[in-house]
Amino acid sequence: MLLLVRFIKKAEVQELSLTRKHYYIFSLLRKRVKNLEKQCYESYLQKAENSIINNPKTFWSYIKSLNSTNSSFPSTMTYGTDSADKGDAICDLFAVYFHSTFLEPSVITTSQPFKPLFEYSCPDSCCAVGDIEIDPNDVLKLLQSLDLNKGAGPDELPPLFIVRCAKSLVAPLCILFKRSIREGVMPDMWKSAFITPIHKKGNKSDVSNYRPISKLCIFSKILERVVYQQLYSALAPSFIPEQHGFLRRRSTTSNLLLSNDFITSSMDFGGQVDAVFTDYSKAFDWIDHVILLRKLWMAGVHGNLLRWFGSYIDNRTQVVVLNGYTSRWMSVPSGVPQGSLLGPLLFTIFVNDIGSCFYYSKFLLFADDMKILKQIVTIEDSKLLQDDLVRFENYCYDNKLDLNVSKCHTITFTRKPNPIKFNYTLKAHSLTHVDHIRDLGVIHDSKLLFDKHVDSIVNKASKALGFLIRSCARFSSLKPIKILFCSYVRSILEYASQIWNPQYKVYSDRIESIQKRFLKYLQYKSKKRDVDYYARCKRHHFLPLHTRRKAADITYLMNIANGHVDSSQLLNGICLRVPIKPSRKRPCLDIPTFRTKYRKNSFFCRASRQFNQTVNDYPHIDLFCTRPAELRRLLTKRFMCSSPDLPT
Repeated sequence: MLLLVRFIKKAEVQELSLTRKHYYIFSLLRKRVKNLEKQCYESYLQKAENSIINNPKTFWSYIKSLNSTNSSFPSTMTYGTDSADKGDAICDLFAVYFHSTFLEPSVITTSQPFKPLFEYSCPDSCCAVGDIEIDPNDVLKLLQSLDLNKGAGPDELPPLFIVRCAKSLVAPLCILFKRSIREGVMPDMWKSAFITPIHKKGNKSDVSNYRPISKLCIFSKILERVVYQQLYSALAPSFIPEQHGFLRRRSTTSNLLLSNDFITSSMDFGGQVDAVFTDYSKAFDWIDHVILLRKLWMAGVHGNLLRWFGSYIDNRTQVVVLNGYTSRWMSVPSGVPQGSLLGPLLFTIFVNDIGSCFYYSKFLLFADDMKILKQIVTIEDSKLLQDDLVRFENYCYDNKLDLNVSKCHTITFTRKPNPIKFNYTLKAHSLTHVDHIRDLGVIHDSKLLFDKHVDSIVNKASKALGFLIRSCARFSSLKPIKILFCSYVRSILEYASQIWNPQYKVYSDRIESIQKRFLKYLQYKSKKRDVDYYARCKRHHFLPLHTRRKAADITYLMNIANGHVDSSQLLNGICLRVPIKPSRKRPCLDIPTFRTKYRKNSFFCRASRQFNQTVNDYPHIDLFCTRPAELRRLLTKRFMCSSPDLPT
């Protein structure tokens, strides 16, 4: 018995020893794996950091992976009372929802619904275009400029194959394109699209909280590009000056400058401006094809090209593709093609006659975003604005555009203690009156102080700066960190600064504080110790943000004067000074008169004053001949050579 006990104890000691040995081996291997993992990760970081020059896509892919949220789809999706938990069924739910957003087609008794339009000659218009010239050299350039990283469309032809075979494909493609235009037929395959759902907001398991992203055939996009270039050149003179979306040399900034100048000029004399901001429901999906073709015909599109557009928008199909699963093919009975180049242009043509609604009011458009402005002196002016709203409502009804009244708002811009109040209505619903509103990314308050906009961009930029600091903790080089700051943070603080450039130092300091934080971080990374903010700017080759806003004002003023901004109304805001008698200092521009500080700080007053000051320092600067890059170089040189305690 005693021998048995001793044998058992000896076996336990050996087993324990073996267990400790195994654990020691495991600990050693785990330590090696962690060290190897750390080395691989550091090597990956170094590769991503160094790729900013030779391969920027690798760098931005790494940053995007850090900033992206969970893009996976729930295992069960719902739409109304229906639900699905399998791939094909989920795709069908998305397909049904996306199909429900379209408008039912017009009831046409003829077998060819667009034929009546094609039987008439082109109406009298300022332009006329009936055919498209297909140049093989242009087609070859378009084929060779394709992005190789894009995927294949419904035709399953990848861009890599097309680019490498571009020279061999030019001749047959030109034959197909010419025949398509001449016969007025768009191939059915080129009218199909792959749809990918993208989450907008709300519950991720509800398919109604997603929007579609379309992927078209590459050859169809090449043909669209050829048609677009010639059609845009022909129709450009007919586009209304109030439209600033999808048009060359017009932007959100030009749109906002016009509205801001109108409002400040009215408020300068103690006036009041009432503005109505409208919103459509599924504007691009609710375009009736018959009405669209009629407007194309009225715009001057006729002949083979009009017949081609009839085939281009008719009988389009789409299929939802998600995680390797596909839905059944669904028809597209209305709207302009999503993801296409011609779609935005067709929408611009569709709403190009909207100016017929407004007899007494001023309006501005950026695609489907519209604001209606009216200076209010008496209650009769408010009634005139309401009359314009009634005509606008009738226009939407005639063109089958659905107004989303719940997202239409009205705001009064004034500093009167007792402004004139009026209850504006659309579709028998009273519009919500607000004291501030976001217009094309800029928050406007009723007194045009832009304090809420400054708060918004500072908070947003502060979050972006925090993400930057966390992402660059392991970076050793300063160049990618600076590039990230300019892309992620500074772009937020400078968007449309010509509109809201603050006149009060407290707001300017709040904006500047973001760059001060970033430069302190650069000081820590570079192990430098500059106490003064402007010394840090010079060391790291950064201009203060208020200097950059000044450069942006003068640069945009020069772009307007040189025709790089397509707006005759903005050009009228620039007044050349004609001196009565000779003097030593001859300012180039005449500063518009003003009575109040907020009019004094409006763009044309501020930019003209800054340009005159710059010309006094640099007499060789010319409004029409000096390039904006040269102006920025001079301002940068001036700051770098200035005294650290004397900011410019």
